[in-house]
Amino acid sequence: MPDITVENLTVNYVSNKKSVTLALDNVSVKFYSNKINVIAGSSGCGKTTLLKTIAGLIKESSGNIYFDNVNARQLTIQERNLSYVSQNYVLFPHKTIYDNIAFPLKIMGAPREEVDARVIEIAKSLDLTACLTRKPKHISGGQQQRAALARALVKRPSACLMDEPLSNLDPELRGEARKLIKSVFDKCGMTVIYVTHDFREALALADNLIIMDGGQVAVSGNPAAVYASDNAVVHGLIEGSKADFSEFAKKTDYEEKN
Repeated sequence: MPDITVENLTVNYVSNKKSVTLALDNVSVKFYSNKINVIAGSSGCGKTTLLKTIAGLIKESSGNIYFDNVNARQLTIQERNLSYVSQNYVLFPHKTIYDNIAFPLKIMGAPREEVDARVIEIAKSLDLTACLTRKPKHISGGQQQRAALARALVKRPSACLMDEPLSNLDPELRGEARKLIKSVFDKCGMTVIYVTHDFREALALADNLIIMDGGQVAVSGNPAAVYASDNAVVHGLIEGSKADFSEFAKKTDYEEKN
């Protein structure tokens, strides 16, 4: 699984009226293999633009992105071997959960035996075996979210990019889904880049935390170090959140003393 390195990446959006909006401003940052790399920040800070550019969905940019030592400009979207999970993880309503999960493999032309084996394997790991013959409307919201995650992982991507994947879930399901995501990716070992505006969620999931502001990286590193930093953007995220960070603050204090 590759490290993904972004060097001096700049992206401008040009509107129909030819006005230019700077979305990413000379961004340099590294996303580590076998880690959950979380990008956090307020709306409009450039999180999703960075994710889409890494995925190859935004072509017009300057700077470089490397998958290990390979420049992404030399790779097609398919050759990057990424999975992309957005906040609108729409499942095909007319297909069974089995067929939803199998869809990426069928597009790749995988043999039927391999499709069966992989779908059964990922369904078992995400507790979806009993749902495989059902359609999305007949399973719960949490099961639908797990099915979307299974579909993203079944092709065994080199990296998984996730853009606010839990934002449409209610608070209880969101907490359960966070634990699931953390557990799944800790076991499977791949490069994960996860975007969220929820700072508490960022702290709960991140092995490597990147805070963005105004199209730039404000601060990055170990979540405890980022949380304890004097960075004004971090303080703003803490103050602007309604979440209780007391437990994380105690954990951070313990880690610093030990």
